[in-house]
Amino acid sequence: MNLSAHLRDSILRILVPLDSDSMLSKIRNGSVSAYDIDPQCEEALKVLIDSCDAEAGLNLFGRIAAREHLTGLLETRLELLDCWRQTPAIQNQTVFPPLFITGMPKSGSTFLHRLLAQDPANRAPGTWEVMFPLPPPDRDTFDSDPRVRKTEKRLRWVHWMRPSLSKSHPTGARLPQECGEILSYSLQSYVFLDMFFAPSYETWLTSEDMCPAYDFHMRILKHLQWQCPGERWVLKSSDHIFSLTALLRTYPEARVIFLHRDPTRVLQASASQATILKSLFRSSVDTQLVAADQVRSLTEKVDKILSFRETESHLEECFIDICYLELARDPMMTVRSIYDRFGFQLSPEAEDRMKLFIAAESKGRRPDKYALADFSLDPEKIDPRFDLYCERFGVGREPL
Repeated sequence: MNLSAHLRDSILRILVPLDSDSMLSKIRNGSVSAYDIDPQCEEALKVLIDSCDAEAGLNLFGRIAAREHLTGLLETRLELLDCWRQTPAIQNQTVFPPLFITGMPKSGSTFLHRLLAQDPANRAPGTWEVMFPLPPPDRDTFDSDPRVRKTEKRLRWVHWMRPSLSKSHPTGARLPQECGEILSYSLQSYVFLDMFFAPSYETWLTSEDMCPAYDFHMRILKHLQWQCPGERWVLKSSDHIFSLTALLRTYPEARVIFLHRDPTRVLQASASQATILKSLFRSSVDTQLVAADQVRSLTEKVDKILSFRETESHLEECFIDICYLELARDPMMTVRSIYDRFGFQLSPEAEDRMKLFIAAESKGRRPDKYALADFSLDPEKIDPRFDLYCERFGVGREPL
């Protein structure tokens, strides 16, 4: 780091300090909840804040965003606990076997999530209700809830800061939200690694038991469905790959869609999006650092998928494998194969809504902003384990 960059970072640390003790003190002093922050959540905050402060290279906006976002998550967590204490019926519900979409990132999971959400029988968590979960959403006011407008206002500000972000990944108050944002209320979520370079936090996270985080995930689903239920939850995150054991312990009757795609093409798309997202919070983004980080993460996901499917082969009836090229070629055929596999009924209304969605989405596809060459990555030198993965799941190669 040169002298000017060091001076800049020193000034930013003075202007916007990132200190977990002061944040926790502020939260405790301002909370009306009878609950305190549990030790595991407190530890997660300290590790994440220290990692962001020392390693993330945050710009002014990044430091403010980290402090305010993490403070807000913990405050909402305490308010949720207080709400459930006052209304114990919320947590006395059953979460019917949910459908999880996971697998490779950038493999059509967002599209499939939104497509399945067109079925009225499927309940997908909306961005606005995950961002502002209190009070619990109500079916009668779901579409007119003022939190929808509040969420859109916040998202517009982010879009203004980085217009390329909304082009690389669809966002909107009413769109389905990923599980990473739900897990973030436990401060144990890989979503923070999408925002910040935080290697110390990542090392800590991968060593932790994720069952408490998934337990809180289930509690939030009960909260959201209390006055606004569906036949089944449809949820998604490629990061579930890192925690499949914890996920299935929490949801033993879950059904899982594994999405597969050419890893080289995934690498191009994920590195492109990571560069755009991290540039929102960092003073500068080193594309070589992004590339190394994405190669490592993708290799770990491939290893996790291969090892999990080998060791848990007795659960195969709970899984379905979908290749990206099949989903892109015929989305409705993919939906029917999913429904047939798990014994779901596809109503005429749901099918009509899905077809309208597919027609609208086919007009709005955008290419990735960056190519592999921008990250100095040679597709001929990509990890040979990617070939083993493609052979195992019959993944077709795609042109770059």
